[in-house]
Amino acid sequence: MYCSTWISLSTLPILNFTINGDSFVPPTVPVLLQILSGAELATDLLPSGSVYVLPPNSVVELSMPAGAGGGPHPFHLHGHAFDVVRSAGQTAYNYANPPRRDVVSLGASGDNVTIRWTTDNAGPWYLHCHIDWHLQLGLAIVFAEDPAGVAAHDVNTTAWNDLCPAYNALSTAELGGIVSS
Repeated sequence: MYCSTWISLSTLPILNFTINGDSFVPPTVPVLLQILSGAELATDLLPSGSVYVLPPNSVVELSMPAGAGGGPHPFHLHGHAFDVVRSAGQTAYNYANPPRRDVVSLGASGDNVTIRWTTDNAGPWYLHCHIDWHLQLGLAIVFAEDPAGVAAHDVNTTAWNDLCPAYNALSTAELGGIVSS
């Protein structure tokens, strides 16, 4: 399977960044715990609009245009090294021998950067600007890669449960999971 998408970056008048119109706000319950408690669809995962579910064993190609204020923005993807198939300042795509990175600069306004990776590492992975205060102002998203695969690898032993009885006492709704009616 092959997925291709664009993200659009912008700044709001109140000095918040957005990706595809949404400013990232850290969820009260981490995305991993939401997945482990049964959430699998982007609509079930918080923060709303900032979590994108990716299918397993697929190639994802992501194009990111520069242009948001405060740039150039160095973007970092957790959980993967990716191929930079189009670098800032370039117009040609390099599919033959692209550089492999986990951080890429979006360059100056008008530039476009395209990265590519395989979804072979189930879990929630942040893509965010590596300038700390830009992250604090919402310049991030989460890729929830293969949520069903994450839950399948859950090792929930008695020793694990004994680590945090307060967490274990939370309801499914409090954990951000799907609540049956």
